[in-house]
Amino acid sequence: MSSLRFLRKMGIDVVLRDRNPQLTAPEGVEVINGDGYLEGIPQTATLMRSAGIRFDLPALSAHRAAGGHTLSQARLFCALHRTLHPKGHIVGVTATMGKGTICTILSEMLTAAEVPHAVLGNIGKPMLDVLLENDVPSTVVLELSSFQLSDFAPGDGLSESDIAPDVALFGHVTIEHLDWHTGQVEYWESKANLAAHQLDHHLAVHLAEDPGSVFCGMAGSASRWTLGSSGELSIVGDSLVDRAGNVLLKSTQLRVPGRFQLENVGLAWLAARGLDIANQPCQQGACAFKGLRHRLMWAGKANGISYYDDSYATRPEATLAAIGTFSETPLSLILGGSDKGIDFDELVQGVLNHASLRHVALIGATAPRLREAFSRAGHPPFDLQEYRGLPEAFAACEHALQGSGGALLLSPACASFGLFANYKERGEAFLRLAAERTGESF
Repeated sequence: MSSLRFLRKMGIDVVLRDRNPQLTAPEGVEVINGDGYLEGIPQTATLMRSAGIRFDLPALSAHRAAGGHTLSQARLFCALHRTLHPKGHIVGVTATMGKGTICTILSEMLTAAEVPHAVLGNIGKPMLDVLLENDVPSTVVLELSSFQLSDFAPGDGLSESDIAPDVALFGHVTIEHLDWHTGQVEYWESKANLAAHQLDHHLAVHLAEDPGSVFCGMAGSASRWTLGSSGELSIVGDSLVDRAGNVLLKSTQLRVPGRFQLENVGLAWLAARGLDIANQPCQQGACAFKGLRHRLMWAGKANGISYYDDSYATRPEATLAAIGTFSETPLSLILGGSDKGIDFDELVQGVLNHASLRHVALIGATAPRLREAFSRAGHPPFDLQEYRGLPEAFAACEHALQGSGGALLLSPACASFGLFANYKERGEAFLRLAAERTGESF
């Protein structure tokens, strides 16, 4: 829809093709939909591929083979931004997980350095929407998925210099979306397209010890800065340090804890350096980051207790990662939600092994099954109780932490249906409870 708005604003005649037979379009737009939506594409037409549509579908491949052009929002945006701001900066960020966090931390650093910018793509605004505004910032940070990057390459009248970002940043690249990609190799190659067409004066930032990140960061001819034991920055103990061993930041200074958070900060710091941002605003921006909404988000502090909203953790592995960031902090945990038949044994074992837990509050339809799983695994060394709803669980978790400080964490390992419509509604309810104590507003 963003592409449609942009193209119509530019005065271009648009035909909307979609597999959905029930699709309705704005007045005046021709629609071809249903099973044959890709049939009869005129050879002279330029296609605009939506990110979820594979670039190598037979109809699209035949169109290219006949000399037709196929664009995507990411490629078109980069080329048009270069035209508007020849001396501007485009930062592209991708990863299997954490790319939104890295983009947001980098944005905090740019804000601290008073650099006007926009965060676009999968978070923030759609890219082409910004081009319709009166003041298009010269610096943009793009969060890009493997879908968007699958055809991120020269062609269709666009050169390397038109599309290649000034800074290409890669976090952890593992494996995902195998229902769309043909395998791990194609997934990695799609991600690597972000750097594959960079030129010598560009910069690629990646993790030094993550195979997927290295594969992607090495794809082009740009200069390379890495985060790792032999990199420009590294993590030593609980600190981010430079090559000379100078401590730039300690994890205790961050609102959102964990080694993985130091990694995110380190990658964003390297990208900021590539934009000539000094260390002081980088540190200021990193310390200002509160977390993405409902994703291990810092929700304030009162009476020594820090509150964290991780409502987005709807799977056991996400909850285990979250509690792992509080290894030395007294912790109260809220678990449970709707029951989709998930096996809780690994979750329960991980929770039982967490030495600093004071209280685990169970809510929702899965509460009885979680209690049973804990019973099978042995007597927990912490208080374990079921509660009617989130307010009661919240109050009990607070009470368990009184006098010791620590953290109260909502990381439910389950979907929210039953008590809440979705994870966002559940997270907002938690934030309201926290705000009553802290006075913070989010």
